[in-house]
Amino acid sequence: MSQLSGKKILVLVSNGVEEAVMSNVQRELLKTGAAVKTVGTEPGLVNSWNASANSWGLYFPVDQQIGQTLGADFDALIVPCGSRGIQKLAGNPHSERILASFLTSEKPVVLMGDAVELLAKTGLAKDWPVAGPEKLQATMEAAGAVWKGTDVNVQSFMMTGDVTDVLTFVQSMITHVAQEQNVRAAA
Repeated sequence: MSQLSGKKILVLVSNGVEEAVMSNVQRELLKTGAAVKTVGTEPGLVNSWNASANSWGLYFPVDQQIGQTLGADFDALIVPCGSRGIQKLAGNPHSERILASFLTSEKPVVLMGDAVELLAKTGLAKDWPVAGPEKLQATMEAAGAVWKGTDVNVQSFMMTGDVTDVLTFVQSMITHVAQEQNVRAAA
């Protein structure tokens, strides 16, 4: 049996999600046996941003629109980085609703790189120890978060951190979600 076999994973995205990160997240999660559902602000497809080419990249299919999504239907939330996508998610009121649902129910949440800014933009950052890109330190502290630097930070059920090595981060993310699922199952 795979690490996350049968677990329902919500991957929350918008146009501008980082292409390399999204590709790795999808590929590696599918290897775990998880039921991965991509939820986006746009219907049908989201257009990724290819940072190395500094241009728009691949399209990724969206399984469901954000307005039709309930956090209660999923076991874990993953938000891949990509500043353009995070800004669009932050402007959508359903992002706050979904994120708050996971935080309240203490289900695994992974905010990759600049996705940690969603906590600040939705007013949910207060007192959370977080990590991410150095450029976000002032923003996160101003929102009431406790800055822990750029390395991966795991605080209870939430994982944050800068994504300098995508595959290593994704593997750590899978381990985190699996461990949190085991903790929840034992409770």
